[in-house]
Amino acid sequence: MIIFDAERGEYIDTETGEVIEDRVVDQGPEWRAYDNQDRTERERTGPWLTLKFHDEGLSTRIGNNRVKDKIKLIKMQKLQNTIRVSKDRKLVTYLQMLNSEASKLDLPGHVKETAAFILRKLFAKPFLIKDPYALLAAVLYYSCEVNNVPTRLQEFKVRYTITSHELWKALRVVKEAAEFKSRIKPTECIPKVIGKLNLPPAIGAKVVELIDLMYKNGLTGGKSCISLTAGAVYVISALMDVKKNQSEIAYSLNVTVETVRNRYREIVKMLGPIRYVCKSCGYELHRFEKVGQDVYGVRTPTEIKLIYDGKCPRCGHELGESSLIPGKLEVVM
Repeated sequence: MIIFDAERGEYIDTETGEVIEDRVVDQGPEWRAYDNQDRTERERTGPWLTLKFHDEGLSTRIGNNRVKDKIKLIKMQKLQNTIRVSKDRKLVTYLQMLNSEASKLDLPGHVKETAAFILRKLFAKPFLIKDPYALLAAVLYYSCEVNNVPTRLQEFKVRYTITSHELWKALRVVKEAAEFKSRIKPTECIPKVIGKLNLPPAIGAKVVELIDLMYKNGLTGGKSCISLTAGAVYVISALMDVKKNQSEIAYSLNVTVETVRNRYREIVKMLGPIRYVCKSCGYELHRFEKVGQDVYGVRTPTEIKLIYDGKCPRCGHELGESSLIPGKLEVVM
């Protein structure tokens, strides 16, 4: 293994101790900086190129230092700013709004860069979207999808007070102009849902297994990741004895109870039936085949134990701690 000794300027083979090359020229700056302010003052280069500015950060600014005629300085600054933005005035306005809204949403830097790139692609040809906030909402939402940052359309609709028709129309225009494909998986939103409901991490792990199984079998297409996760959380929390009711899940995630119930019904239909089995003899203690089978819904292991007084009716085995079999809706007790 070859390492570089920065103090001596040498490349050394760690196995033999041989100095392969010495007196290597230091490629770094010739000055030293002890804090961020010192580094900023000594640097002679500007920031890196970025698409978040209309000129990609290559513009120059007239400073205020060492100038006697202040009036002439102000006129020069105004003239320079006018020349800088005269050609792309509309793009400058939209990029400023984009950076401001992305900062308010606390989106990471790579999402902002993607959004700025998409916005530039849109301005390369005329488009028929009059509401700037509908366009920005669509661009930011699609950028989050491309970069695997889970978000919800409902959040953007409420934040910018736009209708579903306006947002979908803008999103269609954005998808036609962009060169990316959405890569977000339904499992991306699970940590956010588990955190909002204050559930233990073990339930999150089981929900990931369940949704990943559905995703691999092509059962998640056309469904919102939040609603799908809500239905999966309802089922898994019940099977792991930390049951959350549907209204509580719906309120926490800002979805309707009908949405949670529909996703939960689909999960039971696709991957069911839900079985409760004795660990000792394999006797089926209870089977839940479809939603509406009884008024209790998905039962918890504790409820099953209470039905049989804590013992298997076939072998008399003491029904102990329950465990969920991976890849199945089956509880062993």
